[in-house]
Amino acid sequence: MKRDLTLARIRNTDFPILYKKFILDCEITKLELKKILTIATIFLNSTNQNIQNLGYRIILIFCNRTKDYRPLYEVAMNLGYIPVARSIDLLHTEESFFHVFNSAFIENFHKGQVYMSEQQYELDNFFTSKNFETVSVIAPTSYGKTELILSLLKKNIGKKICIVTPTKSLLAQTKIRIINSKIDWIKKVVIQPEMYNGTEENLVAVLTQERLLRLLKMQPELYFDFIVIDEAHGLLNDDTRSRLLAEVILILEKRNPEVALKFLTPFLGDSDNLRIKFMDINISEYKVSEYIKTERFYIYDERETKKLKFYDQFLDDFYDLGYQQDNTYEFIKKTSGENNIIYLNKPKDIENFSNKFIKFMPSFFNKKIEKICDNLKEFIHPQYQLLDCIKSGFIYHHGSVPDSVRIYIEHAFSVCSEIKYVVTSSTLLEGVNLPADKLYILDNRKGLGYLSPSNFKNLIGRVCRFSEIFKEEPKLKKLEPEIYLVISEFFRNRAQVEKYLQKTMKVDKTVSDELENILLRNTEMNQKQTEELNKEKEFIENYEEGTLVEFDGRKTQTMIGKACFANNITELDIFKSEHVMQKKINYLKGNEIIIRTTENLFQVLYQVFFKYIEDNDKNQNLRRFQYQETRNFYNMFLNWRIRGASYSEMIASFMGHWDNLIKNHGDTLVYVDRWGDQTRGGIRELWTDIRKKSHKEKINLAIVRIKEEQDFLDNTVIKYIEVLNDLHLLDEVLYLKIKYGTDDKLKVLLVKNGLSLGLANLVADQYSRYLKINYANNTVKYKDEIIEKMQENDENEVLIYEMQYFIEK
Repeated sequence: MKRDLTLARIRNTDFPILYKKFILDCEITKLELKKILTIATIFLNSTNQNIQNLGYRIILIFCNRTKDYRPLYEVAMNLGYIPVARSIDLLHTEESFFHVFNSAFIENFHKGQVYMSEQQYELDNFFTSKNFETVSVIAPTSYGKTELILSLLKKNIGKKICIVTPTKSLLAQTKIRIINSKIDWIKKVVIQPEMYNGTEENLVAVLTQERLLRLLKMQPELYFDFIVIDEAHGLLNDDTRSRLLAEVILILEKRNPEVALKFLTPFLGDSDNLRIKFMDINISEYKVSEYIKTERFYIYDERETKKLKFYDQFLDDFYDLGYQQDNTYEFIKKTSGENNIIYLNKPKDIENFSNKFIKFMPSFFNKKIEKICDNLKEFIHPQYQLLDCIKSGFIYHHGSVPDSVRIYIEHAFSVCSEIKYVVTSSTLLEGVNLPADKLYILDNRKGLGYLSPSNFKNLIGRVCRFSEIFKEEPKLKKLEPEIYLVISEFFRNRAQVEKYLQKTMKVDKTVSDELENILLRNTEMNQKQTEELNKEKEFIENYEEGTLVEFDGRKTQTMIGKACFANNITELDIFKSEHVMQKKINYLKGNEIIIRTTENLFQVLYQVFFKYIEDNDKNQNLRRFQYQETRNFYNMFLNWRIRGASYSEMIASFMGHWDNLIKNHGDTLVYVDRWGDQTRGGIRELWTDIRKKSHKEKINLAIVRIKEEQDFLDNTVIKYIEVLNDLHLLDEVLYLKIKYGTDDKLKVLLVKNGLSLGLANLVADQYSRYLKINYANNTVKYKDEIIEKMQENDENEVLIYEMQYFIEK
């Protein structure tokens, strides 16, 4: 009986010897070249997908080397890789009958601004045909998932549709894409729960799971017809946000059993692993198997051996490329391309790396770079470390970079040829799209664990995106993205990078999904997880009674208990503390006390809630409120926000606060969360001695801490403030100022629609005549002239580019 050709069989032949010479571009005879191309043709006719992909890899590399793209054209046409064939058409025009015939055939795959591959075309048809069904789409980055969302919106006129995104940074981006698609029936895109009035017959919302939960709380009768879950692989994780996403889906299905769920993800082993406990759904799956890009992997061990190796994911072999004398920074500089991404796990490592990278980079002094730096100096501070990086031809990008600055520097990286590198973290995995042709991985961790195979593939998929390859001037060399794992001080000791790469990228290795979310049907449970599941069930039923068919757990007995569940309070044991908390609420109500100042607010928050926060590693941020100094600090911080303090003002206040600690011989060990280098009674380094920091180090520490404190207020403290507001204990003006930074009606509207507070203040105060305002509908549109006028008035470019983000195209 004839045995099928497999990679395992090929590895045990003489083929690897010939293949090694070819893949490393060693000296090769014409006969050897003819032989390997003949073998590639045989591989292309194999029924084994991995063998076929290896054949394609050989042909692609050969054609890129020789610039003779005729073989690749034939292969691309046969495999349905239409964008590749179309690109070759643009590069090399022939007038033969078959070429003209093929060109006409290619036009069948032309949709909008792009040419789709055969599976993209099939995916589009699949998604449309399964309109009212729950589906899972597993397609790499660049496969047009945004276009699928837009097609859903176009087809389902007047329906209630929600797109759930994993991060706040994607809300405005997705909203503006929807608005720019000019879908007639969509008059408003909700990105804040307060934007929805409850009277609209149709609804399109783009929300995080936290904002969606709040919207469902505010609108007890609201249901959706369609839910799109973007980056759906996040549902598999074991964290509070992943569990919350599962809980929100359960509540939505309870409110509308006919809801159609659309799971979109770049990588997933089996869509059945997305099924959630307590709900019975069938998931139709479409998984893209096309192999249009073929990565080239390199490992450079700068820390120990100084060897550079090439890893081939098909033959699962490592090839020595010799010794290198370069350190990490020199190596990256020497091997870099036009645009490069450098990945690190921790923001602290990103800034540490950046400080050192500057020393190996040339300085740029031209008007373009100077203008970018001048705008950031004015907007943030003249000693912002990012300025030194930009002058050296790179930027860094992590969760503690202010949102307006992030938008501005992403734009600078995209358009400024002098800026060749972006140093970034896992924010890149969450939908941030930047042009890049090479990736340097300096740490294979994400958070406390390793990058999973799906996260690793998602990360490398961010390099050489289709939109960068298949332009009017195609760059087919980018179909071979180069991925470098550089082992230096940032990799964990004994990281076993070679084994990690084999585990992650060996093409014939079966990679199973790592299920950790206890709310998923297929997650294996231990005793501790079973107890945790009972708590999650209690949350679901106390939030939305009747969601679970069988429930015999605890139910809250107090107003404050109900309000805590409604606002997703998870840091304290509600059942244990609800009665004592309710007594304190009764006292406030009995004495008709309304909270009117931030000082009183933090006293009440501490007395009612923060006293009862559970003592564990996750809750240290809230546990700090037992100290009066902490309450004083947040009182001060919130007041800065209320009066619209600029970054430079807040930095100066931080510096003054720290300098006073030193001057008055106070406790100079300050809480700085992930920027810490010392412990204080715990095991995590969350503190630093401010005396030991230079002036510039303190300034840059203040910048990141301001962003993180704002996020802490907006994501954690605000939940407790919402409870007090739900119980009618907060002055309305104070509530608006806390939530939006202002009680001005127009400014509140602008912030609700996605503008930063700084931009909202500027636009409301100086450019209101360029707005089309609809208070009844909670919407605002911006006239094109606003950008021109802001430029005329020499406004800061950081704010101009943020504003441009919201202008309809």
